[in-house]
Amino acid sequence: MPTTQKPNRALNIMKYEPSLDGLRAIAILAVVLFHISNTYVPGGWAGVDIFFVLSGYLITSLLIDEESQQGTINFRNFYLRRLLRLAPALVCLLAFQVAVAIASPNPAHRVDYLRAAVLSGFYLMNWNRAFGWFSEGLLGHTWSLSMEEQFYLLWPLLFLFLRNKNSKRFLFIGIISIIAWRSLLAISGASAERTYNGFDTHSDGLLMGCFIAFMPWTNVKELARKTVTVPAIAILAIFLLLPYDARFTETIGLSIAAFFAAWIVIALQGDSWIKRFLSLKLLVYTGRISYGWYLWHYPILLLAKAHVSAHGRPQVIALDAAIFVFSYLSAMFSFRFIELPFLKIKRHFGFRTSERKEESSPAGETVVEPA
Repeated sequence: MPTTQKPNRALNIMKYEPSLDGLRAIAILAVVLFHISNTYVPGGWAGVDIFFVLSGYLITSLLIDEESQQGTINFRNFYLRRLLRLAPALVCLLAFQVAVAIASPNPAHRVDYLRAAVLSGFYLMNWNRAFGWFSEGLLGHTWSLSMEEQFYLLWPLLFLFLRNKNSKRFLFIGIISIIAWRSLLAISGASAERTYNGFDTHSDGLLMGCFIAFMPWTNVKELARKTVTVPAIAILAIFLLLPYDARFTETIGLSIAAFFAAWIVIALQGDSWIKRFLSLKLLVYTGRISYGWYLWHYPILLLAKAHVSAHGRPQVIALDAAIFVFSYLSAMFSFRFIELPFLKIKRHFGFRTSERKEESSPAGETVVEPA
């Protein structure tokens, strides 16, 4: 295959940027609080859109760099890296769901949980939620992992097809088409579950991430850095004010959240107050363990809410705090003892660059880690 011209990009995405992990920490905090109780962060759903933008951006950047340096994409290694990053912790979660199913004295309950484990294992939970096929068990949150996996299956092939064409135009048309299709469904009476969980209606954030990976940054980066307070305030306002089932959210709200997330990602390529804030060690560490936190917080909170009685506001807050802390500790354990051993194996399937390597994180997103 002939070597193609390298895209004209001013920043080297392969260099590790801690603030991206910090941004991921903000996203997972919003999601966890939203799931524990949407009264804390009514718009915490937008954390997933931040994940989507990061995933599209970093996966595409890695594909661009590999294709530029190697002349092609090693699909075997690409999918092996995804498998080694995502599967070990997910398999543990699915095993937990199966154990809960086996322990259930209710045969119907047992079947529901086992079916949900199969749907999650085959990355179909997003469609299950979109169309309400079966019970979700403890795994409803794996809809976003399903979205990510569907993206991984499709995008590398499309990337090779588009690399010599106007990729930005294709992505822009794709983003507009998804927004239009989602808005049409919402206006026509489709449920919020349908518009929120469908890959055809909620992959615009992934495409926005892909789009900014192809952009030249010479002027855009500086403008984004100088104006980064705008998207920071906007994302905070979405977190605090915009519920996921509002008509505005169903139509353009999801895209607006992704747009502001993309703005922040661009701004993080230059120095700014938000980059310094997101580079704080606790935020960076939380971003690194956020995949495990995402996986385990949901079943923990469902089981706790089902089996622990809390009467009155103080007890409810205490229970919520316990869920928050215990799920965070579970994520720490998962990262140290389940994920890291496989990450060491995963490094053998990446292409070599000077002093750099890639790693993946929550809901399937890729992070670039220093060697």
